[in-house]
Amino acid sequence: MTTEEHKGTETQMSIMVDKNLSIVLLSGLPGVGKTTLIRKVCQELLEKHNINCDGFYTEEVRDSNRQRIGFDVITITDNKSSKLARTDANIKCPFVGKYAVFVKEFEDLALPLLRQSKTLQLLVMDEIGKMELKSKRFESAVYNCVEVGATIFATVPFEMRQPLPLVEKLKTHPKAKTIVVTKENRNHLQNEIVDILLKMISK
Repeated sequence: MTTEEHKGTETQMSIMVDKNLSIVLLSGLPGVGKTTLIRKVCQELLEKHNINCDGFYTEEVRDSNRQRIGFDVITITDNKSSKLARTDANIKCPFVGKYAVFVKEFEDLALPLLRQSKTLQLLVMDEIGKMELKSKRFESAVYNCVEVGATIFATVPFEMRQPLPLVEKLKTHPKAKTIVVTKENRNHLQNEIVDILLKMISK
């Protein structure tokens, strides 16, 4: 996406909510603030609107020198955490770049959340990316959530050299809307996203 196209996306944020919309995806460059936005939106939905939402978000892990050494996944409602990836892992597991992905630990936290999607008003996943999709069970569970019509709020990678089939399916799903988060618009999106999600949930 060119700079002009990126800016054009920002100016088109008056989003018409299709009555059939059931998936909202946040995308954007790494470090732009997608996770922060996800957390703020979920906090507002839980505390101000009493929405039954749950899921997970991803958080960086840094060492005493502030160097990033991995990622954890943390549940939205009760702050349970689990390893997702580390640079210093000596176990036999798949890698994404320099990071070893702790597939079983991730599955133990994420899969129970996805299994209860039918009882949730909103399922939250931050993010659906290369690390998370090292788990085929997670990938299958996300497909199932889409098939049963779960209402989903998730983050997905912005641009990839090798597109992930599940991510492409989500982006092109007829009931999905992708919102690109930028440094320029990230502080102004919360209210609009909350409004979109509330309309989706109440339809």
